[in-house]
Amino acid sequence: MKRFLAVVACCVVMTSAGTAGGFGLGAHGGVSFSSFPKQISDFYGTGFGFGAHGELGILPFLSTRLNFDYWTFSSDKTKLLAALQPANPGLTDVTGLNISTISIYLDGKGKIPLGGTVTPYGLLGLGMNFTSTSTLEGTANGQAVSGAAVESSSDFGINFGAGADFAIGVINLFGEVRYVLIFSSGESSGHIPIVVGATFGI
Repeated sequence: MKRFLAVVACCVVMTSAGTAGGFGLGAHGGVSFSSFPKQISDFYGTGFGFGAHGELGILPFLSTRLNFDYWTFSSDKTKLLAALQPANPGLTDVTGLNISTISIYLDGKGKIPLGGTVTPYGLLGLGMNFTSTSTLEGTANGQAVSGAAVESSSDFGINFGAGADFAIGVINLFGEVRYVLIFSSGESSGHIPIVVGATFGI
């Protein structure tokens, strides 16, 4: 909770510092490549997500952006079943162990103003990640079975990346790639989102 309050306070400070600039709201979505700890990395690949953002201009080459994202990564059920069957020979199918993350990040966005419709930029920011994992369930010897519930977590994180804005009137279309590093209690994890979106009004 203290970490979350620190992020909110940082958002308020940075927003109040840039009231002279333009402001925009928008939505985005994309795919993300998992970068989970070694013990579970074999069971996860590409995830999908979407979100909303608000962007506040401070200078022609600098703005801040607040991102709200939802990402989900489905487990590979074939690999899970193959890994579990040696110790559970009666197991015939499995479901669950899907990972979902809600994140709130405040990014600084440094732009390279080229004077045209395309503006490259870099991103660097921090935030919080609220992660949950669905319970493993399956069928063994004709009976429904389930594993222990996985505890949810709230973890601090950083992200960085690069992209480009494409100005079309009052709309900025953008594409970007980021690396999200999550400092969990055990081994750190992360993912690599490739995102497209649109911002209206800035």
